[in-house]
Amino acid sequence: MSPLPAPPLPAGAIRAQRKVHASGRFMINGQFIKLGRRHAGKIVTVVIEDTHDRILHGEDELAVRPSKNLKPIARLYVKGMGTHKNRQGSPDDEPSRKS
Repeated sequence: MSPLPAPPLPAGAIRAQRKVHASGRFMINGQFIKLGRRHAGKIVTVVIEDTHDRILHGEDELAVRPSKNLKPIARLYVKGMGTHKNRQGSPDDEPSRKS
């Protein structure tokens, strides 16, 4: 029997993935969230809702934290190790000349 599909996101929610640093923290939407060192190295999914952030690892909910930044999210971007390598959209695309 296959597992149940993930529940739908609440209206207006955004989902993003982050890797928890060795210190047990990560940054999302300009805010550091501390989970603890026992979660270091895990890839967590953050569901950014209107007033709080819900942190998931697989199907387990690890934490719910209030959002400090209540402004609408205009863009999400990721920077860090490995995020700029092989940024081509498909194998047929030519590499950018700007990089």
